[in-house]
Amino acid sequence: MAASHYPDMQITGSFSHSHELLSWLQKNAADVLVLDYILGGDELDGLSLIKQILSRHPKLKILLSSSMESLAVIRAAFMSGIKGYISKREEAQAYFEAIRVIDSGLRFIPDNIESELSKIPVRKRDGAVLDGPLYYANGEKLSRLDTLLSPREAEVIRCFLDGMQVIEIAEKLKRSRKTISGHKQSGMKKLGLSTDLELFKYRDHLF
Repeated sequence: MAASHYPDMQITGSFSHSHELLSWLQKNAADVLVLDYILGGDELDGLSLIKQILSRHPKLKILLSSSMESLAVIRAAFMSGIKGYISKREEAQAYFEAIRVIDSGLRFIPDNIESELSKIPVRKRDGAVLDGPLYYANGEKLSRLDTLLSPREAEVIRCFLDGMQVIEIAEKLKRSRKTISGHKQSGMKKLGLSTDLELFKYRDHLF
């Protein structure tokens, strides 16, 4: 499917070498960059290229395209700042749809990897959880809580963020205080947070 089918989108450049891309970005603006993870040869590519691009152009939204489906690589790429991932095996239409999704401010993760990826706690080096909601290829929009936690863990964390104490949550949900405390601790661990202070500090990133 050609770009002409999407009149609201314009392809402003295509590059085979990383230095050409970096040079172009210094002089031109773009909303979304579709980036191949592996460029080959002596090219700067992968996570190093992603980090360099975003350090210079932090507002640029990157859609990573790759034939690799390594969860470790994809997770590391998201932690480095990409907004979406798509397999090279996808048709052109899927690319344009992914571009539209991340340009709107959401994240794009294909169905075949989202469930596995969501099981892995994601935490930046400064302790912050990744910001923004996730957007999956099936059109479902989920918060970070719903993505990473079990329904019971998410429910307990929400109550806690609403200012409720463990005993109050236990009474409301008709569960023991030990069970509530367990859900709270396991939920915080999955979010990469170790203290209540961190949890409240990053509450806006969880919804």
